[in-house]
Amino acid sequence: MNMEITERTVDDVTVLAVKGRIILEVDVHPLRTAVDRLVEQGRLKLVLDLQEATYIDSAGVGVLVAKYVSVHRRGGTIKLLHLGPRVRRVLEITKLTGVFEIFESEDEAVRSFSRPDKARHEVMSL
Repeated sequence: MNMEITERTVDDVTVLAVKGRIILEVDVHPLRTAVDRLVEQGRLKLVLDLQEATYIDSAGVGVLVAKYVSVHRRGGTIKLLHLGPRVRRVLEITKLTGVFEIFESEDEAVRSFSRPDKARHEVMSL
């Protein structure tokens, strides 16, 4: 299954629902392109809903990290929502569960942008 991304806005937060496999073979460029377009528009409060993402490989992880860094450098952030067991396991192995804020409720994820800034200060070098 090719990766599909649907976009919607809740208040001033953009939710990108990712469906399918986030892997090199199906090309991770749709995710990169979607985030880059949003950043160009100044939309820097992003939630990636991964409920229907069935798998992520190292290339997909690389895109997540690269987009997290580029959004963070512009003053925004990317938060993750509804991690399935396979995706969660990969993010745990790579220690990215300590970098991304992860939510089980879309409402909580959206509201978290309104809380006082609790920005994570991990230094990520690529």
